Amino acid sequence: MISNRAIKLPGVAIFSLLLLISLGVTYLMITKGILVGIVILGILLGGIYLAATLKDFRIAFYSVFLMGIFMFYVNRMLNLVFPLGTVYDGLVALAFFAVFLNERPFDWRGFWNPITMMFVILIVFQILQLFNPNATSSVAWLVSLRNNTSFLIYVVCFRMFSSLKEVRRFTSVWIGVAFLTGLYGIFQHFFGLSAREMEWMNQSPERIGLYIIWGELRVFSFLSDPSAYGLFIGITSLATMVLTLGPFRLPVKIGYGLLTIVLLVAMSYSGTRTAMALVIAGIAFYILIMLHNRRILIASAGMVLVGAVLLFGPFYGSTMSRLRSTFKASEDPSMAVRDYKRQMFQEYIKSNPIGGGLNTVGHSGARYSPGHPLAGEWDPDSGYLFTALESGWVGLIIVMGVFFIVMLTGINRFFSIRDPVLKVYTLAYIVPFFALSVAHFAQDAMFTKPMNVIVFATYALVYKIATLEKKLHSTEMI
Repeated sequence: MISNRAIKLPGVAIFSLLLLISLGVTYLMITKGILVGIVILGILLGGIYLAATLKDFRIAFYSVFLMGIFMFYVNRMLNLVFPLGTVYDGLVALAFFAVFLNERPFDWRGFWNPITMMFVILIVFQILQLFNPNATSSVAWLVSLRNNTSFLIYVVCFRMFSSLKEVRRFTSVWIGVAFLTGLYGIFQHFFGLSAREMEWMNQSPERIGLYIIWGELRVFSFLSDPSAYGLFIGITSLATMVLTLGPFRLPVKIGYGLLTIVLLVAMSYSGTRTAMALVIAGIAFYILIMLHNRRILIASAGMVLVGAVLLFGPFYGSTMSRLRSTFKASEDPSMAVRDYKRQMFQEYIKSNPIGGGLNTVGHSGARYSPGHPLAGEWDPDSGYLFTALESGWVGLIIVMGVFFIVMLTGINRFFSIRDPVLKVYTLAYIVPFFALSVAHFAQDAMFTKPMNVIVFATYALVYKIATLEKKLHSTEMI
């Protein structure tokens, strides 16, 4: 029999160790300066975080997601010169590595599915871009390898979504953080920017011209810019809208409904027309896929009516004017510029099937491939145009093939599974995914932070959702 004294020994040892460490850190701060103590404390906390992550990879995964949201805010507040993007990539690698050290057994059967195969084909094509004769710099190609962290996120999500509980947890974190982001955006709209945020915006005249339209601030909250903020809040509002109409208790439905309203209001203050178009595309897709459900159709018709009243009713202001211009794309100067860019580069894309090379377009091209015909201080805007220029029409077909397989799988899962909760979670991911794929035509919407994590989570979820139903039914049979 183990004595109480033996049980207490580990606790006493840990307490003694922590006491010695605290005394040592205090001594060094007094004798060597406070900076030494802070460095040692940082190392200790880092060690604890690393140990916890290696035991549970989800800690690193959620750190990646949260960092993709808050890293821009931290950079503005502290004016850091250290590239936080490298920390982000390191956390992704840590989460991937920790997946294979996890103590819980996991069955990887089903991982080699059509989505994974298309993802691998895309990665191989990107690696072969090293031999692209149009590329002018091997450094540009080497830097582009960072993009392959997307596959690592997909693997982590495939491992993580092993139960409905995990799907609910990630969805709740996603919506909760988006709600917090939206609230801060509303705060910026009514109370303005903080002193540090204003200082950051004034560092570049271009930001002022982009972020202040018709005398009103386009809010960006914690994210990199108003567009990223608007897109993130927009896809989250689509997810909460789907969940509002899901098979949940009335208080839960009301909660999701209120969240949807708050998020749509917060999104409107971004002044991002692409975000509005994204929401409309998502609602249209949702109505189309739910044509068999009369109750959902009635609710959707109500939402469309409310949206029409807001857009075409007697409501004025720069925000409403900018959002209404979404429906007048032919009269919009910015859309005319985007159309001009697409037409200007059509011949280049046709004559270069594998593109100009990775990191050769626009600002990234000016940095990593100076002198390249596609490089310069300009932005292709469209994510599809960006892919076609760098990877050619062959690369564009592969990327769109990935999107097609994901959507096809998601729609097939929705109609094939029977569990109503799993059905609504499937829609809560593929509706925002479809909307983002539409928005990608006007902006680089799919792969900017933090939308990229939602996208790769969707890759994994649409395949794993069928496995989750089998587990639920086997549990019920037991």
